[in-house]
Formats: sequence, C-alpha cells, structure tokens
Amino acid sequence: MSSEKVTAESVRNRRSVRNLIVNRRFQFRYVLMVALSGLSLAALYSWIFYSYTHENYSTLVDLAPMTDEVKAQLYRELWQITLLLGLGSFGFVIVSSFIALVFSHRVAGPLYHFRKIFEEIRSGRTDLRIKLRPDDEFQDVAKSCNEMLDALTKKDV
Repeated sequence: MSSEKVTAESVRNRRSVRNLIVNRRFQFRYVLMVALSGLSLAALYSWIFYSYTHENYSTLVDLAPMTDEVKAQLYRELWQITLLLGLGSFGFVIVSSFIALVFSHRVAGPLYHFRKIFEEIRSGRTDLRIKLRPDDEFQDVAKSCNEMLDALTKKDV
C-alpha cells in the first residue's frame, strides 16, 4: 500500500514540476537571462580572485625560503580554493535559476489563465470571472477585468 502512495505522490510531484512551465518561450528566456548573468558574474569573480591572489602568492611564495614541494602545495591549495568558489557560485546560479523559473511561473501562469478566460468570453460565455491563486501576480488586473465584465453584463441585462 505504501508503494502505491509513493507512486501516486511521485506522479503528482512530476505533474506539478511540469506545470511550472506554462509559457515555454517567455520562461526559457527569463531563466536563461538569469542563468547567463549569474554564470558570467561567477566566472568574472573567480577569475578576479584567482588572478589577484595568484599574483600575491607568486610574490610571497617565491621569496619565502620553502622547498619546491611546499610551494607546489600552496599553489594547489590556491587552485582548490578558486575551484570551490567557482563551484559554489555555480550552485548559487542553479538555485537562482530555479527561483527564476518559479517566479516566471507566477507571472506566466496568470497570463495563461487570462488568455483562456478571454477566449471563452470571446466565444460568448460572459459569466466567467478570473480567479487567480493568492500568490499570483496581476491580482489588481484580474480584479479590474472582473469589474469590467460585471459592468458589461449589467449593461446587457
């Protein structure tokens, strides 16, 4: 019985993730813009960090009385730190991109709903009203559209 629950729940979760993409073109461009700007900044910051730190390392390590093995270890650690900073930045870009996808859904979802309602109204169903989820954007636009539909319906009667 529990495996059936997990299966039904996993299907529901897959459906909800798939439902995040309502307007593929808009949402793809939005997430791509966030991801590319984040990746550009991450690469730039990693390069700046490495170049300035490497310059200082070169000065300090080469002048210090150390064996070549210790010097090589210091340079490896510098590379590891830079790599960890880059990977951390990349992880941040992934999380930011997912947040951008969720936010774009909060914008694209209501617009999709508006379009569907307008198509129904155009086909003659004037009794429909726009109902958005509480967290969706454009609540004020939905309220204005509903008020306009109420006023038009009163004029027809």
